Amino acid sequence: MAEAIVRLRVASFNAENFYLLLDAPYTRAEIEALDADAYRAMNFSIYNPNKERAKIAEISRLVLEGDYDLVGLCEVGGRETLEHFNRAYLGGRYEVFIHEENSRRGIYVGALAKQGAFERIDARAMPGAFSRNLLRMRLRLPREGGSTVRERGRTDLEVFVVHLKSQRGEDRGIAERVREVEALAAMVPRRRCVVMGDFNGIAIRGMAQFEYEPFLTLPFRDVLEAVGVPADERRTHYYFTPAPNHSQLDYIFCSEDLGVSAARAVEDEVPLNRDERRHLPSDHLLVEATLEVPLGS
Repeated sequence: MAEAIVRLRVASFNAENFYLLLDAPYTRAEIEALDADAYRAMNFSIYNPNKERAKIAEISRLVLEGDYDLVGLCEVGGRETLEHFNRAYLGGRYEVFIHEENSRRGIYVGALAKQGAFERIDARAMPGAFSRNLLRMRLRLPREGGSTVRERGRTDLEVFVVHLKSQRGEDRGIAERVREVEALAAMVPRRRCVVMGDFNGIAIRGMAQFEYEPFLTLPFRDVLEAVGVPADERRTHYYFTPAPNHSQLDYIFCSEDLGVSAARAVEDEVPLNRDERRHLPSDHLLVEATLEVPLGS
């Protein structure tokens, strides 16, 4: 008898300083009708203001058109932001998971899980000296006939959503990133596992910065690599120094027992300069994949 396979649509996206703080549970139409000054005044931070509404609308378009079962997000301005976004822009189609820990900038990793896509979700903030929170999700996928008593403790897939230390600071964050990568590599299971998020560096085998080697020795593969995207075409981040410096910082890694039937970085237009980049919803691209998860017996 052939092993049952479930296909999951997953995505990872650094939404870049994504704040949506409101003083009431407005609908999307009400949010978009607000006077610009009134909208800004709901979030009085001069460092972390509410994101432009056109950019929020574009992020919602990406999520809804992708019809993802699970979305891992980086740089989210807390639970309130994620709940407002899900309610007003996604029509409540998702469950919200986020833990507000570790970040000195008030940006966290979180996740959106499509309603009904999973039989059970156990989401926890993992301990450790990470610069942002590290979210672990244990997922149980629905099966025909439902669960039996024997299967109550079953986990079909573990997902880790990460945002590793940025390349800023006196040593470009290397020492802290080394510690974070080592801790991550030590905790992730080697089977039925996905690790996604912003790695803040090059973790492409054969081209990787040295601090990622402990993770790259594990039996995981980058979904873009798995579908044959050439290494020099795997850009997920737009940066200008001032010349264009577009590289892959964002990844979806899956353990080798999972299949990958499709994957890409969703790119509509390539900015030629900083001004063009500012009009995009983020300086990062959304990475998506269709995974094949074997359910086993």
